[in-house]
Amino acid sequence: MNDLLIETREIGNHRIKIYYDTNNTCPVKDWDMGGCYVFEHLENGRYWLSSDCDWKEYSGGYSLRDNSMSDILQRMAADVVEQKDIIAHYKAGKMKDVRFIYNRHTRMWELQHYLRWKGVNANWETQLEIEPYELKADADYRMELLEGLEEEDLLAIIQKYAKDFVIKEWSSSGYSQGDHMRGIAYMSKEHFDKTCGFSHGHYKDWKEQALHVIDGEIKCIEMWAWGDVKGYVLEKKVPFTKVYADEEREDEEDIEWEEVDSCWGYYLETEELIAEVIAEHDLKEVA
Repeated sequence: MNDLLIETREIGNHRIKIYYDTNNTCPVKDWDMGGCYVFEHLENGRYWLSSDCDWKEYSGGYSLRDNSMSDILQRMAADVVEQKDIIAHYKAGKMKDVRFIYNRHTRMWELQHYLRWKGVNANWETQLEIEPYELKADADYRMELLEGLEEEDLLAIIQKYAKDFVIKEWSSSGYSQGDHMRGIAYMSKEHFDKTCGFSHGHYKDWKEQALHVIDGEIKCIEMWAWGDVKGYVLEKKVPFTKVYADEEREDEEDIEWEEVDSCWGYYLETEELIAEVIAEHDLKEVA
């Protein structure tokens, strides 16, 4: 266990030992989190969705390995953004290589992508055609309209148009389970009211408070991912006298450390955990 020892601190007649706690599962799986978290970790040169993240809500019924971050974001955008807003985004010229135009010759609305990978022959190519009456009839083309968009474009659409919904990107580097992870965190107003619906306090609105909750939970996910979860062992100094059978040897005063408490699963920095142990056990320096 000594190879997991981080720090030892003596306070009066007590000794606190802080260890790494290696027996933890991901908080996303075990906790009632305020936010939802979809994240990937780097493996063999590419990013893979983690089985520990909230990927199932927008899985589309496919397996983990058959999904990617862009797949998740596409289904999420189709769920939380109205079709008219997606179309308005295209018509406003917000997308560099995507446009939604009316072709007077074919009398169809066309979603076109500028395919740069064709080199010198790069041009606008039609990816989707929609009859005008279908738009008036509110036919749902959201998945098709979002097909092929980059992750950053899908994220931008969600951030701009999704109502009662917050989403943010995050990433983290460490030294285990791959050296990098990245993901998104999101929360709906409905979920916020159920899990975090306490007083706004000094926050301007629920979104600001939701993002504060998300930031705290991301820190815990990062500590789990990089093996920074901790535990402690509290020991008490017990004095005793060594009495030797050999009458020529003098008795010796000595001490040993007796364990009086321990606890694991702390998502705290070392100094924070030491301070918590001191406060909980009312430890004081000996005068």
